[in-house]
Amino acid sequence: MASTSEVGHAKNIANLNLLNTNIAALGNIYNPTNPKLQLANLQNLYNTAFNNQESVNNLVAPYSLAVDEREIVFKPLNRELTKLRKAYKATDGVTAVQLEDFMTIVRKLKGVKKATTKTSTDSEEAQNAHSTSQMSYDQRTNTMDLLISLLQNTANYNPNEVEYQVTTYQAKKALMLQKTQAVADAFIPLNNARSTRNATLYNNEDNLVDIANKAKDYLFTILDANSAQYKAISKIKFKKR
Repeated sequence: MASTSEVGHAKNIANLNLLNTNIAALGNIYNPTNPKLQLANLQNLYNTAFNNQESVNNLVAPYSLAVDEREIVFKPLNRELTKLRKAYKATDGVTAVQLEDFMTIVRKLKGVKKATTKTSTDSEEAQNAHSTSQMSYDQRTNTMDLLISLLQNTANYNPNEVEYQVTTYQAKKALMLQKTQAVADAFIPLNNARSTRNATLYNNEDNLVDIANKAKDYLFTILDANSAQYKAISKIKFKKR
């Protein structure tokens, strides 16, 4: 299922199909000398673009699910760290310096802004947004290493409660790594599919938008401006991003 951010691309593709339907209805009067504007080529262009968009649509859901699953792992951390602070503070022999070290690490873990899951459908902008997001989660995971090391090296820190134990936080870190990697793995094919789709629609020399608009230009040379065909075709728009 396409996300709302894909609607603009899908509209251009659907409009080419509509244009082709109108051209087919004209019959033999549509006879451009430019082979790129011939109906067979326009239909091939539509088929390619449609398949490209389908590939994107099929990859959006796995990426979104991976992002959601990562957030499920990271979201409870703030609340959990607040409780962990109390367990750490209650440990026999913990000094003010150690507690400040603990809070410095916790502030780093809490201070990274949640990355949005809504990214541009432009492949370059999406890549930049993903890289920024990925880096923030990588930083949090690295900071979790610092927290685990501090707990391991604090004398007398050996709580009976499982949720505060070092092994619990080691498991959390492993899950953080796993879910962060899953997002990266899901993003790569999605971004590649978007790049291919964008090339077909906008970036190739003979891209869909340019070819479709040239076909419209030719149509306007052979149709009466007052005709129903002309008025219908004039309403079919093809827009760059």
